Amino acid sequence: MVVAAQRRVFLASLGCAKNLVDSEVMLGTLTSDGWAVTTESDDADAVIVNTCAFIDPAKVESTDAIMRYAAAKKPGQTLVVAGCLAQRYGADLRELIPEIDAVIGTGAFPKIGEVIDESAAGGRPLHLEDRDAYVERLGFLPRMVTTQRATAYLKVSEGCNHVCAFCIIPTLRGLGKSRTIESLVTEARALVAGGARELNLVAQDTSDYGRDIGLKDGLPALIRALDEIEDLRWVRLLYLYPTSVKPSLIEAMRASSKVVPYVDMPLQHAHPTVLRAMRRPPDPERYLELFAALREALPSATIRSTFIIGFPGETEEHVDALISFIERAKLDRVGFFTYSREEGTAAYALPDQIAMRVKKSRVARCRDVQRRIANVNDSARIGESLDVLIEGERTLPVGSPVRDALGERSVCFGRSIREAPNVDGLVYVGGTHAVGDFVRARVIGHTEFDRYAQPLVAAER
Repeated sequence: MVVAAQRRVFLASLGCAKNLVDSEVMLGTLTSDGWAVTTESDDADAVIVNTCAFIDPAKVESTDAIMRYAAAKKPGQTLVVAGCLAQRYGADLRELIPEIDAVIGTGAFPKIGEVIDESAAGGRPLHLEDRDAYVERLGFLPRMVTTQRATAYLKVSEGCNHVCAFCIIPTLRGLGKSRTIESLVTEARALVAGGARELNLVAQDTSDYGRDIGLKDGLPALIRALDEIEDLRWVRLLYLYPTSVKPSLIEAMRASSKVVPYVDMPLQHAHPTVLRAMRRPPDPERYLELFAALREALPSATIRSTFIIGFPGETEEHVDALISFIERAKLDRVGFFTYSREEGTAAYALPDQIAMRVKKSRVARCRDVQRRIANVNDSARIGESLDVLIEGERTLPVGSPVRDALGERSVCFGRSIREAPNVDGLVYVGGTHAVGDFVRARVIGHTEFDRYAQPLVAAER
């Protein structure tokens, strides 16, 4: 009897954490059907590229990846292009790159096994349907978590109901559609059983969770349900929309034993004229009131935001107002991005497009201001004791201030409640610790992006 060799899949996941969850669902679906995962594309029977198409640099990165795997494609190997670039340009991609065997959009990824089999049978499938409907059947699907052992993302909804002028997401992902609390708790319990101690809740607008399925206070209700999960230590809320953060949500965060005092709220700008043009809430003073309410309820809160610089029609006076807002807000973490002109968005045809050199100059001004604020905030936290989730070990170069301060060549690194994965820097900790451990440590210094700490003995905690 001849036993068929186990099929192997390689997956390259590009873009955001929400896309990563889709990638993990595809891997989980395939492994439950008997596939093995390989980290080498040359060793794979199927190569999947899960793409991003949010802005031009993401499209370039995705296209480059597709071309790279197409050029290296072996006889008999199946090349699948998935995700946002596939949803946006699927038929054109298949026409322009003949090495592509199958294209699946943002709603068809749960049927990845069927799509590969369809291709193997001689077809050249193109599936761009079900962007909204798939959430109904998603429930709890198998997932192969690819993040560090003790952390995972939990995607609470798909799509978006906002009409921001710069954003293509509703076109690529459909309108906002929430999963049920029951399905999310089921998935969360499975993730925790698999070793996750931190769950990062993600969606295009996490604070809008549940409204489309009739939940008045959906995210607070979900928080209370997640609080019941034993062995879950941290719940982090990412991508909150300012007008959706109600007193009921702040109170749920304050009362929760799991939710960390970390607020991620992309504001995009702080001048009413620019915000109106962006089709965003044009009330920066309300933003400041919201920050005050959050800090009152969560005194140790870390607040993060992002801003888009160089939106069409933005003037130097608008940037001055944004800088003034940043100085008043005293945010802990800020990301600045130059406006990307995206075909298919309302802002694409706006007049007064701004030259890239001007955008970059304005970003530099804003970053300089925020750098000073962050330095003051971080310096004030020297001496703070916190728990650090260990994620690995790293050898530091000679002359590194972290190496000099800790007196060790190789140190462990991880994150505290103040750092979200992949966006906020790290906490370096002296001593030897296992990946996945929570280590109590005291902050003794910081660099521009990272902090470093000494572990505390039991008597010091």
